[in-house]
Amino acid sequence: MFKEYAKEVEVAEKIALMAGEIMLQYFDIDQQVQTKEDNSSVTIADTMINSMVIKELTKEFPEDGVIGEEESTSEYGLGRKWFCDPIDGTEGYIWGTPTAMFSLGLVINGVPTVGIVYDPFLKRLYRAVKGQGSFSNERRLSVSNKDLINGIIAVTSRPMKIISLKYIPELNMEGAKFAMFSGAVCKSCLVARGKFEGYVEQGVNAHDMAAVQVIVEEAGGKVTGFDGQTLDYSKRFKGAVVSNGKIHDEFLAIISR
Repeated sequence: MFKEYAKEVEVAEKIALMAGEIMLQYFDIDQQVQTKEDNSSVTIADTMINSMVIKELTKEFPEDGVIGEEESTSEYGLGRKWFCDPIDGTEGYIWGTPTAMFSLGLVINGVPTVGIVYDPFLKRLYRAVKGQGSFSNERRLSVSNKDLINGIIAVTSRPMKIISLKYIPELNMEGAKFAMFSGAVCKSCLVARGKFEGYVEQGVNAHDMAAVQVIVEEAGGKVTGFDGQTLDYSKRFKGAVVSNGKIHDEFLAIISR
């Protein structure tokens, strides 16, 4: 399917399917939930998957760095870095809502190049390589062509954040409808599938967005920071704006008011 980075895709797909098995194994049993210093939650499945990813990638690509949400072998910077979110949407995973996904993206010199995402609940394997298209299983993905009016915009699932966000009523006045649930990767993939027109989140990190940025952009969409600039994965960042591309400038203007 992909001429360039074929081995990277093959290895990442194998890892994604292994991660999916672990996610399903612990979905309905004791997840050994702990609270991290930033007040977010982590399960035994998160840590098991993150460790497995490091083991497999180190075996196949020993010169590459791995930056995971729970465990890393490398710091930010240039070169080849794999960004892993072992379970994106951990809160939903804990709640028992199947919106959590595994995410693994290869970033080269700060630019997302390969994106692999797996939804073990719907058995959907998302894959994309920069310049070579975006797919869900064998289906080629394409974003919607809808305007912001009556479009669906995914936002944070945290009620207190929603109350404080000035752009929520602004988007509502423009006719947008909102989707609120746990999982940045799931929301972004729904933009790539053409189900949502946009997604905005102030708290997402590089490990949340590395894989889905390739998937969304190769489906015809756009991903930037809140300032409209390209995200630089060679250093830490917070926040991202995802869209079908058509609404992006208008979307940015509204959330920047």
